[in-house]
Amino acid sequence: MTKFDMKTKRVLVAPLDWGLGHATRCIPIIRLLLQKSCEVEIASSGSALKLLQLEFPNLKYLELPSYGASYSSRLPFMVKVFMQLPKFLMAIHNERYALVKIVKSTDYALIIADNRYGCHVSQVKSVFIGHQLNIIMPSYLKWMAPVVNYFNRKWIANFDECWIPDEEKARWTGALTQTSIKGAKYIGLLSRFVKRHTNNTAYQLAIILSGPEPQRTILEQKLMHQLKHIDINTIIVRGVVEGSQADGRIQHVERVNYLLSEELESVIVNSEIVLCRSGYSSVMDLATLGKKAIFIPTPGQTEQEYLAMLLKQRGIAYCQSQKDFDLALALKEINNYTGFAGWKGKTNLLDEAIEHALS
Repeated sequence: MTKFDMKTKRVLVAPLDWGLGHATRCIPIIRLLLQKSCEVEIASSGSALKLLQLEFPNLKYLELPSYGASYSSRLPFMVKVFMQLPKFLMAIHNERYALVKIVKSTDYALIIADNRYGCHVSQVKSVFIGHQLNIIMPSYLKWMAPVVNYFNRKWIANFDECWIPDEEKARWTGALTQTSIKGAKYIGLLSRFVKRHTNNTAYQLAIILSGPEPQRTILEQKLMHQLKHIDINTIIVRGVVEGSQADGRIQHVERVNYLLSEELESVIVNSEIVLCRSGYSSVMDLATLGKKAIFIPTPGQTEQEYLAMLLKQRGIAYCQSQKDFDLALALKEINNYTGFAGWKGKTNLLDEAIEHALS
């Protein structure tokens, strides 16, 4: 294979390590690139890197600097984020420096970065994947929205293309993707699931935990306490990729630390109701599988709060705040919502976007 041929085939995929959602929605992209005989390398950090190593054990992996986001059980989410802004800016600088070194030693045809603002270099075509092109600020910080979104658009403009994981007509993202960014294109919903399993109810409730600590643990403890008084067949996927996979069973509640894509898809398909965070990757997964959902947004995370309320207003999914969450009430109220049943989106948008980017 000539150097030119190698360059047209080798692709670097770099998802953010802020939770697992950015990594999971890169799974269908990686699969499609492999189907097209591309040589795929993955660059990330932390749990995102570990998850992709479990999914694709035969690929080459590179370490990028972690953003090292931390959260507080007391301070508002966005306040904590702004306190860490210097650290995030340094991480963007460091990941760009690391990427320059990587590109010097390897020829790439394309770099696909999911929310990693520093993963672009002038000599390689680059794509930014994002669904928060219009960042929604909490009410007490609304005055900062124009400045925040100015810099958000400016950083994204460093990339050759911007891919939005949504359907332009369905617009699950709502106001989050209202943007005038040049080169922005909708690529359809990105889900690691392909609905391979038939619906044979094994669980009345599947709880899929994810997101940052300490909020992940706080929610898990709250739900376990309430499940003691609600006798329904339940599985909890704890969203912890470290250690062994199994975690045991407590009465009517089965617990596992993590599941790989096909195993998790089987659990979701064979559950009557799914309870999880309203992160956008979770929304795309549940829309793909056509499930009924109860959403609990991560406290203070405006993107999740906005998406949960948008879907509740559309009559699709029920949501409650973590602070006031009442599982018994949620299981009663979910009967008034349609779920994601019946959604059929375009299936070739991602394929077209990849073909165009590689051409």
